[in-house]
Amino acid sequence: AYTADAKIFPNNRDIITGRDDIRKYWVIPETRRVLNHQILPEEITIVGETAYDHGYYQITIQDQGKEPQTIRGKYVIVWKKVDGQWLMYLDIWNRANQ
Repeated sequence: AYTADAKIFPNNRDIITGRDDIRKYWVIPETRRVLNHQILPEEITIVGETAYDHGYYQITIQDQGKEPQTIRGKYVIVWKKVDGQWLMYLDIWNRANQ
């Protein structure tokens, strides 16, 4: 879902660049399950081969032996159209106060 030169901006971490390092970041431990993941866009704007959107997200996870936990936050994504496909170029998010 990311361009070859994509960057992600996770909470409390340095910027992560490139598909390989982004893929490693998104590997979920075997002891964790994602029960639900929602993106709630507020606005999407397309300008030629670039687009951007922002909104809210909500994800419910469950670690082995623990109760499910729901995390909410805000996001901004900048998209690029590459070979006719929309891919994420910049992906930034942060958690809302719980």
